[in-house]
Amino acid sequence: MSRLVSRLAEMSGREMGLYARGGFAVRARPEAVTVRRPLPGGDVGFFARTSRDVGRFIISREVDASGKPRPLAVPSHVAQAFEGIDNAVIRRVSADNAAVAAVAVTLYGDFFILDVTFPESRLFRAMEREGRAYILYFAAVLLATIAVSVWLGLSIARPLGRLAQRSHVIAGRTEGVGEVDPSPLDEFASRGDEIGKLGAAMREMVASLKKRLTAVDDFAADVAHELKNPLTALTTSVELLGRPHDEARQKKLIIAMERDIRRLGRLIDDIQAATRLDRALGDGPGMNVDPAKLLTEIIDIRRARAQLDGVALLLEGSSQGRQILGRGEQLGHALGNLIDNALSFSNKGNVIRLKMHEEHHGLVILIDDDGPGIPKDQRERVFERFYSSRPGEKGHSGLGLPIARQIIRRHGGDITLDASPTGGLRVQVFLPWGHA
Repeated sequence: MSRLVSRLAEMSGREMGLYARGGFAVRARPEAVTVRRPLPGGDVGFFARTSRDVGRFIISREVDASGKPRPLAVPSHVAQAFEGIDNAVIRRVSADNAAVAAVAVTLYGDFFILDVTFPESRLFRAMEREGRAYILYFAAVLLATIAVSVWLGLSIARPLGRLAQRSHVIAGRTEGVGEVDPSPLDEFASRGDEIGKLGAAMREMVASLKKRLTAVDDFAADVAHELKNPLTALTTSVELLGRPHDEARQKKLIIAMERDIRRLGRLIDDIQAATRLDRALGDGPGMNVDPAKLLTEIIDIRRARAQLDGVALLLEGSSQGRQILGRGEQLGHALGNLIDNALSFSNKGNVIRLKMHEEHHGLVILIDDDGPGIPKDQRERVFERFYSSRPGEKGHSGLGLPIARQIIRRHGGDITLDASPTGGLRVQVFLPWGHA
């Protein structure tokens, strides 16, 4: 055993020890043996071999006070290896900063612990080598991080800053500083990356905002114009009422004033409904609506008025129990406007026919009246706000049909106008199944 340990120490240049449970121990250092080539056992003579064996025996034993050799003291990490800690493999740094390792081995059928001590200088060289490698790795990673940061700053952060600046400029103009103009975002259109897509999306948003603001301005101008007409007529009637007239003339002026006031009230109600429409359509999810039940309720509400005007309301067909997904109150408002429009065109003795029939993709509602109809070139214009093709004394605001179409389109459907087989106007409403 001592020869084996000595050879291992010579070959590796490290101090080694071999320990058994019974106290047997052999330990060898490279400097305690004669290093020569070839290894012992070759052409070395008998005297040299004997001297070497004696030297190995001496370094493997200690002598006590009585002069008797005693076994080498078992290091603590070797004792722990015998106890099976860490699978009999112990690695640590000893008190003198030397690395030691204890490994379980089996030799000639017996169990031993091989203890290896790495010289301090080699340990420090290894630590220095690893530390230098880690420093190089850290420097490389740091340089790569700085390069990536600079690239991100040039290609992402700076364009995003310009995009934010352009957005603030547009926001300032939206508040009334100037005209809303999406052109400051044009510089991002040529970029093919995500920033370019973001710039294009923001440009579309600004263009849509500009269109919406223009529509609001136009609507405000139209409202002012429509309110001005009845107010002017009302002002004129009040001025004329202050002049001396006979009783019949005064009565006519009062009737005209009442008519203008009612017209003004209806106009204000329609304007209020139009301004609240977008918000009302966006509040909350849709619900299942029975179109047959909804139409029946709308007709029942207007049947008394129709009877006073001598007009008959007839409902034909059914939805076969199928329901549409939407907002019942808004749909009722739209269909009610369409029926009111037909009533306003009808005279005594006329009939308004409402028919329902199913199609593959949705429900179709037809409203036919016996009125004068609408010329073909004006059928799309009547869906413009405040446009009216009927006499002013009817008090029509020109908002009923536009509001109805907007509601139906927000439910995924549409409204079209055509000539009725009865000679009047046919209004066709399409509502898809299952659309919110």
